[in-house]
Amino acid sequence: MSTTTHWYVLQHAPGPAVPDGESVFDQPGIAGHYAFLARRREAGELVAAGPLPDEDGRGMTVLDVATYDDAVRLATQDDQAVVDGLLTVTVREWRVLMARD
Repeated sequence: MSTTTHWYVLQHAPGPAVPDGESVFDQPGIAGHYAFLARRREAGELVAAGPLPDEDGRGMTVLDVATYDDAVRLATQDDQAVVDGLLTVTVREWRVLMARD
């Protein structure tokens, strides 16, 4: 388990920049989101990330960062797909009581 007791869940959904009837995953700007995930992995902050298959265009990312404010800053300023309105994001604090070793 992480040395922290809290992880931060980023809940992503298609944003206003996705044309009606089109998938967020077909938009060229989704590369900005993948780059964000790669940066977080390189920084050692990415716990897990991926789409939710039962809700097209929605996904979830779990970050292990120091504070809620850090998670919000990263989610809203470092993810170009969010900045550009391709994705929206809701950041939630998650108190982790158990995790695999």
